[in-house]
Amino acid sequence: MALLRTRQSRRAGLAGVFLLALAASGCANAEPGVVAYVDDDRITQRQVDDAVEAISATLEEGQRVSSQAVVNAMIHGELAEQIAARQNIAISDSERDEVLRGSNLAPLLQVEGARPVLDDIADEQIVASKLGQEYVAEIGRINVTLNPRLGVLDPQQKTIIENQSSSLASPAAASPTP
Repeated sequence: MALLRTRQSRRAGLAGVFLLALAASGCANAEPGVVAYVDDDRITQRQVDDAVEAISATLEEGQRVSSQAVVNAMIHGELAEQIAARQNIAISDSERDEVLRGSNLAPLLQVEGARPVLDDIADEQIVASKLGQEYVAEIGRINVTLNPRLGVLDPQQKTIIENQSSSLASPAAASPTP
């Protein structure tokens, strides 16, 4: 009987160690305030919130900015910045302004808090236009990890897939009200 308890204790202990190691490896890059990692660089919830707040302040009543769109822009801005560094592509503020002035985002150039996201959008366009198809290959080489609470990241496009969850749980069906 004592031998059986010892085996069960060992199994339980080994299972506990295995689960702890599995949990730790899955959360190696998981900080609650981080929405995404682009290689080792972080995009924080505060950065996203600040950008959404700044952009939202310029919208008309009934309009809203998508946090998901802001996160996608920030991810691609960081990708473009890393690719530009690898490829020795210099990006100037005047190039960014030129790209943005010719877009529907031009009114946001005067909004201080929106500038980081605008730069991300411009950087992506500038680097992609200089590299062409090579840009797509380059983004595929960079590791991007999305915080699971935001959904699922398309591994090739590096954008959030809409209406998908990375949760292991399924939503409970609504119970009928009596």
